[in-house]
Amino acid sequence: MSLFVTLALVGSLSSPSLSRAASEAGPHLVLRATYDTGLGGNGSEIISVRHTDGIAALTNIAGSVDVLDLSDPLEPRLLRRVQIGTAFGTPNSVAVHPQHDYFLVVLGTAGATGRVAAYRLSDGAFLASAEAGIEPDSIAIAPNGQHAVVANEAEGIAIGQNGGAGSISIVDLTGFNGVAPGQELAVTTLALPSLANVPGVSTARTDDIARLPIDNTPGTLEPESVAFTTNSRFAYVTLQENNAVAQVDVLTGQLTFFGLFKTSHAADLTVNGSYQPVENLNLFREPDGIALDQTGRFFVTADEGDTRNAAGSAGPRGGRTVSVFDAETGALLGDTGSQLDDAAGDASIYPDSRSNRGGSEPEVLDLAHYRGRTLVAVTLERANAVALIDASEPASPEVIDIARVGAAPEGIQFFRRGSRLFVATANEAAGTVSILEVAF
Repeated sequence: MSLFVTLALVGSLSSPSLSRAASEAGPHLVLRATYDTGLGGNGSEIISVRHTDGIAALTNIAGSVDVLDLSDPLEPRLLRRVQIGTAFGTPNSVAVHPQHDYFLVVLGTAGATGRVAAYRLSDGAFLASAEAGIEPDSIAIAPNGQHAVVANEAEGIAIGQNGGAGSISIVDLTGFNGVAPGQELAVTTLALPSLANVPGVSTARTDDIARLPIDNTPGTLEPESVAFTTNSRFAYVTLQENNAVAQVDVLTGQLTFFGLFKTSHAADLTVNGSYQPVENLNLFREPDGIALDQTGRFFVTADEGDTRNAAGSAGPRGGRTVSVFDAETGALLGDTGSQLDDAAGDASIYPDSRSNRGGSEPEVLDLAHYRGRTLVAVTLERANAVALIDASEPASPEVIDIARVGAAPEGIQFFRRGSRLFVATANEAAGTVSILEVAF
């Protein structure tokens, strides 16, 4: 596969602070059920749900994947626990194939080449595995099931050690159905170019672990999360520490990069025992999770942040926002400003002890169209909550509800059962999955 690179030159657009104005008549989140892995802090991290039948796969840090039946969201049940092991690192992410009887899981650890592996859903049997890049952290499968894309994070190992070059792997699944014996996974790993000349990428920041300057050369590129377009042609990958998103053409390997610039809004930057958004946050967004609008018009990012300042000292980081960008040009359309932290403050769950770092820390998100609205659900890792956002007007996304879930939610996905829309969150520190309904 050939590698083509396009460096997109995108101008910065300003975004005003947006206030939270929840609508009593609008959609809201209702907790319906909880699944407990029984593994506590070694339990759930990332969840993938197949829309057609409610079969889900859940990564466990302990080295296993739980296959769940969510066909009745009110009574989630464990079908089987698949032992993956940790020989190649922990299971960092999982994706259920949209048609076939298998899931893909990526295994990795900092500083080492990882793997992508396939296991059967119906009995947990190992099917195949192949080498990926350094520390694969996230995987997604295209809606048509023909390709998967892996974000190989290659984060720092220790102070002064950057962990190697980040990369993106494309898995060709066109000949892999999980049934025929002897099938192999076909993986092509794309080396990434320097992004130093891309407008809007990180500057004057250091890696959180290695404490090395993020100069956006390959050794400091850290791909994080993956999402596909509805037509399955393109994957979008966040590069969190670099404040960028890569668009990947899965058929040609062509890469286009968008720098995401900074957000500016009121925030609480001081640990003082209460929520007081009286200071100004003006920082790179540093996106973690990403999702695509089903029409292909825009993508949304969860702007968590994961760097230190130029001196390598701890301090405020990340945008603390959900941002909306044009999917073709990368131009900013709008963001939530202070609304996520405002909502947590209103609900008395704002984590003030994180005010001088990342606030509520939006982590992973998903997007769905439901009853005439474009909805985004985002996990707030430090607030132990999930926020619901109405992005029907991309220029002015509005936080409309917030709900408590288990401790340290990370993975999240919308799924439908009949005419009802649900949200599943994987709560990493609790080892649980929360099932919420989007109710009216």
